[in-house]
Amino acid sequence: MNAIVRLLSGDHGLPPETAALVSASQAQLRLILAHFGLETGKVWVAESGSGAPEAAAVWIPPGVSIDEEEHRALLRLHGLRPTLMPARDHDGRIPGEEDHWLLAAVGISPTAHPAALEAVLDPVLRIVDDASLPAYATAPASFQAELLAPFGFEPCASGAARPEPRLRRPPKGAYGG
Repeated sequence: MNAIVRLLSGDHGLPPETAALVSASQAQLRLILAHFGLETGKVWVAESGSGAPEAAAVWIPPGVSIDEEEHRALLRLHGLRPTLMPARDHDGRIPGEEDHWLLAAVGISPTAHPAALEAVLDPVLRIVDDASLPAYATAPASFQAELLAPFGFEPCASGAARPEPRLRRPPKGAYGG
């Protein structure tokens, strides 16, 4: 599990300013991913022939919520100050926001096989498409916009209620996929 969390919280392949933020937030990212993402989300992992993780994704299904107070208490317990907030608020949606799956974290090894990313995204994207739901990606997954673009993710407005970077992928058919 530690190797998966390291892969998901990695900063390789990111623009320098984003890599600096991710690097400075490593302890918090790993704690959030280990405690919330792996506990409440659906985790997909692609491994090499030798069993080493090549890619991983944490998906949060509709209706799951991460308690922000619990998140802050966990950080305080470990002596950390919040720099990034976890992907959350599946229950407390912005008015007009539809049900959706949330890609909370995604990571890929620099030496990964080209199909590794597809292996961790496609199973849930098929579920999303079958249910005619969109998928969103928020920090830290949204930092991987270039990797997610071929899967139909595009930048979307975050607004004051959600200041973090967001990507949205419409249901299949809405973008010709």
